[in-house]
Amino acid sequence: MDYNFSDLKKKKVINVADGKDLGKITDLIISYPDGRIKSIIVPGKKNAFFSGCELIINFSCIERIGDDTVLVCLMDKRENITDSDCEE
Repeated sequence: MDYNFSDLKKKKVINVADGKDLGKITDLIISYPDGRIKSIIVPGKKNAFFSGCELIINFSCIERIGDDTVLVCLMDKRENITDSDCEE
């Protein structure tokens, strides 16, 4: 099945390892010149000090794209996602 970006932006991203809702897709990283999706970007955790955090999730971590959700499996957080614009 084919999806366009506006369809993907409406879907929640859920981590099947712990059941957490990671938010909705805000952007994609696409390789050039292949045109393949390398990663999806979702909003990260928000707290009093950092509001602009993003999680960059490798496309290989996507288990399934459903009607309402995108299921990802993030067992070892540091291998599969990158925190950008944020410090822990």
